[in-house]
Amino acid sequence: MISIIIPVYNSEKTIKKVCEKIIKVIGDSNIDYEIILIDDYSIDKSYEIMKSLNKQYEHITCIKLKHNYGQQNALLCGLRHGHGDYFVTIDDDLQNMPKDIMTLIKKLNQGYDVVYGIPDTRVHKNYRSIGTKLKELMFSLILRKPFNIKLTSFRIIKRSIVDKIAKEEASCVYLSASILKYTRNIGNVYVPYYNRIYGKSNYDFRKLYKLFFNILVYYGNMKLFNRYKKNSPQYIIDEILK
Repeated sequence: MISIIIPVYNSEKTIKKVCEKIIKVIGDSNIDYEIILIDDYSIDKSYEIMKSLNKQYEHITCIKLKHNYGQQNALLCGLRHGHGDYFVTIDDDLQNMPKDIMTLIKKLNQGYDVVYGIPDTRVHKNYRSIGTKLKELMFSLILRKPFNIKLTSFRIIKRSIVDKIAKEEASCVYLSASILKYTRNIGNVYVPYYNRIYGKSNYDFRKLYKLFFNILVYYGNMKLFNRYKKNSPQYIIDEILK
């Protein structure tokens, strides 16, 4: 089985399309699958649409979080509720297309623990391109990420790695950083990358800075930063619809 994990935040215009495209692609492939949607305290009608999808399709599970915990913590929640042998994570904005999940599966079958789908063309603002390069450099220096491996939010992960990540208790989570703790057997495969149809990226310099700081605090080896670790819950679930 493949568990497809989708964190959802204010995506009323796209989440139905994402789910229906996944159902078409995976359904045509005769692969056993489930879709797990995690609403990270959206303020639009995303959760209402999720509930409608849950009633319409037996493969869809909906989880509503009690507060906004961030995309990474929402992903962790989804991973813990998945039943698959493999886990795919994909965003809710249609910048990656569900049809390319099959490309990830094919690459993973070459013997990798994790495969990231990376764009062959990117159309980002300059700060995002710079931020991505800085993030990649930081992951290489602090977490010993191989320089030839690129990280994105579109990936497939074996169950054995997910089981280890699911046991982590730190309040701050970054999935790619956790992956690098448990394996270097990581592959990349090129996939198409599409411009956003709705909305804009939630990334800015402030959020990139916060990411850098959290990686140092929660994934680095410098005791100096231990005092900044928080004891807040990773997330609290408000409702689950199976």
